[in-house]
Order: sequence, then C-alpha cells, then structure tokens
Amino acid sequence: MTAILSLTMVSAASLISVGSLTGVPTSVAHDAGSYTFTFEVTNTGVDATAVSFSADMTLGTATGTFSAPTTNVAAGATETITGTVTFPANQADTLTLEGKIIALGNDNTDNTQTFGPTSILTSSSLSLTSATLSEDQTQATLTLTNDGNTPLSSIALTYTDLTGATITINPLSIPTLAAGGSETITVDITKTSKLNVGTSTITVTATSGSTTTTGTITIENNFCEAGEQGTDLEISDVNIDNNDGDDEEWSPLDKIEVEVEVSNDADEKIKDVFVEIGLFDSSGKNIIKDMEDLDDEEIDLGSIKDGDEKTATFTFTVPADFEDDKYRLVVKAYSDDNEFGEDKLCTSRVSEFDDDFFQEIDGERETDEEKHIVLNNIKITPSPAQCNERVQVTAEVFNIGDEDYEDQVRVTMFNSELGINDENIIREDFDQGDSELIDFEFDVPASATEKIHIIEFKTYYDYDEDVDTYDETSDEEFTVSLRVEGNCDASSNGDSSVQITAELDAETPEAVAGEQVIINAILKNNGNEEATYAIGVDGNSEWSQVSSIEPRLLTLSPGQSGEVGIVLLINSDVSEDQELTIRSSHNGLTTEQKVVLAVQSTGSQGSSDLGPFVGHIKNNWFIYLIILVNVILIIAIILVIRSMVAPARPTL
Repeated sequence: MTAILSLTMVSAASLISVGSLTGVPTSVAHDAGSYTFTFEVTNTGVDATAVSFSADMTLGTATGTFSAPTTNVAAGATETITGTVTFPANQADTLTLEGKIIALGNDNTDNTQTFGPTSILTSSSLSLTSATLSEDQTQATLTLTNDGNTPLSSIALTYTDLTGATITINPLSIPTLAAGGSETITVDITKTSKLNVGTSTITVTATSGSTTTTGTITIENNFCEAGEQGTDLEISDVNIDNNDGDDEEWSPLDKIEVEVEVSNDADEKIKDVFVEIGLFDSSGKNIIKDMEDLDDEEIDLGSIKDGDEKTATFTFTVPADFEDDKYRLVVKAYSDDNEFGEDKLCTSRVSEFDDDFFQEIDGERETDEEKHIVLNNIKITPSPAQCNERVQVTAEVFNIGDEDYEDQVRVTMFNSELGINDENIIREDFDQGDSELIDFEFDVPASATEKIHIIEFKTYYDYDEDVDTYDETSDEEFTVSLRVEGNCDASSNGDSSVQITAELDAETPEAVAGEQVIINAILKNNGNEEATYAIGVDGNSEWSQVSSIEPRLLTLSPGQSGEVGIVLLINSDVSEDQELTIRSSHNGLTTEQKVVLAVQSTGSQGSSDLGPFVGHIKNNWFIYLIILVNVILIIAIILVIRSMVAPARPTL
C-alpha cells in the first residue's frame, strides 16, 4: 500500500510568474529524507527583483517542509529554481506530500504553483545495535528500532551460544513495535568457565515475519588478568620460529621458538617485568604446560630502563599427542613491582598478530603414512665408549600420524662395523599420540675402530598378522652417533673365517657415470661353525650413493658361499678409477675387501661397443701379426705357382 505526497504552486497576478515543474517524483522511500525538483520563475516587469519562495504544505496529508533559495531575477529574465521538500522518516504509506509554492517579489506581488502529490512507499525494517564488553563486564544493553513505516508485531529474539557462558535476554519477545519506535534489550552473560583468549562474540537476532536484523556482542578476553592496564609497557615485537615447518602450523615433535620483545615507553625505569606465554585450545584451555622441554611459561626480565627494551625467549617441543585443532598463542608483559602489579600495568596486545590479542596456530598431525611412527630423544650411554664396554641405548617411539595402528610396532637398530643388528617390538596397539620408551644394549667389539660410529634405526608398523609382515616402514633412518675410543685392540681386526670376493652383475657389466651399477659380493664361510655376517659399504660417499644392500645379513654354514647384491648410484660427474670397501662383521670382527671400479664418463658411452674388440686386439697383437705374415706368404706362393704353370705366349 502507498501513501501520496503532492505539492501545489500558488501564483497571483503580478510581475512574477512561476512556470512548469520538472522532476517531481510520484513516490519516495519513507526514510529518503528529502527530494528535489526544478521550476522556472519569470520577471515580466521592467525592474529587477529579488524573488523569495515558500510553500503551503497542507494540501498533502504527510508532514513536510519546502525550501528554495531567494534569487535575483532581472527584468524580462527567466531563472530556473531548485526546490527541496524535506520530510521525517517513518510516516505511514497512506500519506502524501503535496504543496503550493508561493513566489514573492520586491513589490510584494506573488505567484503560486501547485506540485505533487508524491506517495510514500511501504517499508518494513528493523535494526539492532551492537556492544563491546571487557572481560569483567557481564551485561550488555542493545536497542531494537523499527526503522520502517509500518508497525511490526510478534518480534522474537534469539541468540547464539557461547562456550563457557550462559546467556539471558530480556525481553525474549515484543508484542508490537510502532514505526520509528524503539525497545531496550538487556543481555546478561554468566560465565561458567574462563572464556577463550581473544574476542568472543554473541549474535542476537530479532525477527518479525520476513523482517529480521542482527546485533553483535563482542567480549574482549585479555590474557592480562584485569585486562589491558596502563600504557608504559609495550610488546614491540614477537617472532615465532618453527624449525621443522610453517611458523604458524605446528605438528607433533616440531621445535618451536618464540621471542617476545618488551619496550619501556615510560620516562622512568620499570622494575620486575615478567613475560608469560600461553597456548589455548578451541575449548579455551591453556595447554602451554603440555609443551615439552619448556623451562617455564614465565620469564623474569628484571628492570627495563626508560626507552629501552628486553627480549624473552621461549623454546619448546610440540608433544606427540598434539591434536588437529585451532589454537591461540598469546603473550603478556606486566610488572610485579609493589608500585604497579599486574592489575595496574599489563599488556597483551601485539600488533604483529592476526588478532590484536592472539596469533592463530593450526595444529596438524602428520598425514604421510611413511612418517607416522618416529623415534625421538635417542640417548646413548656411555659416550664415548671403550672397546669391550657395554652400551645402553634408550629412545622414545611416537605415533605422530593421523591413524591408529593395531597389534605391534617393530624398531630395528643396525651398524655393520660394530656388528649391531637388533630389534625391539612393542606388542600392543599404537594409537595417535601414543608413545613408548624402548631400550637396546650391545657390547663394543674389542677390535672396533676408534672413531665416531653412526647407529641407524628404522620403524615398521601397520602389522599384518596373517602373513607376519609390516605394510609400512619409516621413510627415514633415525640415527645416533657413538664415539669409540680406548682399550681397542687393532691387531685383532679381521675375521679369517670369511672370504670376500666381488664382481659386476651381468645386468651392469660396466660402471657408467650417472647410472646405477650392481656389484655382487660373494662371501664364503671358511670357519667351522654357522655364522651370520652383517654387510656394509663405505669409502664411496664422494663418488656414489648406496641405493640398497640385499641382504644386509647373510647366514652361512661352514664351507657355504652366499651372494649379496650392492646397488650404487654413481654421480654424474665421475670418471676414472674409484674405490670402495665392502665390510663384513661377525662376532665383533670385521673383514674388509677393497673394490676398484673403472667408471666411464657419460660422454664415452657412444664408443663402448668397440671397447672390448679394441682391447682384445691390443692384448693379442703378436698373435695377429703372425697370422698376418702367414697370410701374406700364402698369397705370395699362390702367385708364384700360377706364374709357373701358365702357358707361354706365342711370339709374333
């Protein structure tokens, strides 16, 4: 339904005449506030005159006023005038704006013209104010207003829940609200637990039929116990460093360092300045104490001189049971001096954070299955160790992945030079976040080489009991170093019970730069007892990498021989003779066999097909020379015989 606004212009017989109107709207929004149109004024007299304007707005039923600027009009001239009709909002759609313009010249003669009617459009609209509360405030007052021009009825108010608080709204419903009318809404907030640090919001919605509006209550939950207090301390910089990945994406066992720089903006020294760190999960719980290797969540910076700054550094390890979640990292700086105290001087605002009061941290568990089960905190004692000394190794096994594993997990420990080949099996389910402490021990052989030895570990999991195998193996080897020195008998090196020979495999008869080569190592047990030999390779790291050794362990009966395939990937820039050592370890004794490979450069492969032939010729040149001489003698004899038996030519 629409209301009509109309205006009528008045004119009297005089020297001033008002012409036709242009741009008078047929309808306007109730809250438009005003509209304009133009009309012409002509001075038909012989003298210039100043023309003023007014209007009688009683022709319409709506409330409004008219205005137009006083204008000097020369004799015989016509001027275009802009008129403005102004009216209040919320007038009903049954009303109209209509009026009569009165133009008055210097001689008090007037002329009139009618304008309108202009109808007021129907509108249904609500608005609700918002509010911001500090952490210790428990009540918000909102104002609901009917911004339309029709009354609204049966207005219902609803709100979103806030974890850690109970919300009460009064009133929850409003029977009717007149156009332009307002109602006060009171929202009480009763906290049942500490709210999450940062900003928490409650959305209040008012609805009447299809008309709706929302308002927001924002609660600023500061890490400072009494909220922001004072301005003398400033957190001027915060630097987050994740040594293992994205600084704002943390996974289990990541090493984190957080540096907090605090400035004294006062004109005097501030004593007993402390910096505290916190990490809140999505439920609002501060879990910073769960971080491993964190000395203290609070650091005493002591006194800070005016205009000076100091830095607090927090380092910790993300725990293995760190969950996929959204976390909020917070810091605060305050003075614990008798003159101040945290309730008088504290700040937790950080301009570098995404939110002024916290930095969001994404918790991400490992998704790569080959990285789910890892070893950490590997400790070896004693170190250094002497030959014949017993060594103990402890380590923690962690499931940092996003899957659970049933039945059992296997961890192996290996070093061929020290004759180490051991395993430890965790015979239980290993779920996300689980960890287990394991231990190994071994004796350093009497003949061990005095140097730093690298001991390797691997994990095996996703056990299939039907075939007694593990479907997953860690894609990296975890290592710990052991220095062996003292009490070692170098003369006892070597194991006479085993003989090692080596040859190139038929698949790779030549060693070529940039390609793989397969070396077959043949071990023969010359002893009187069955023996298990651990195979290793060294001395090749500068020109190739070991791709695989299969098998690493070889068990041979007395007099038996066995073959081990060693696959090397030769660096692309290698040529000429290269050396490596194949090692066999058994009962603490090590046997070595040096192997020399003639490596062909990549560019020389084009003539490789002629290489064996040319080499054969070079090695047997004398034999071929004798054959060549014999061939020449035979040809000569044949020629002599032919000349002797040939008939004589007749003489002419």
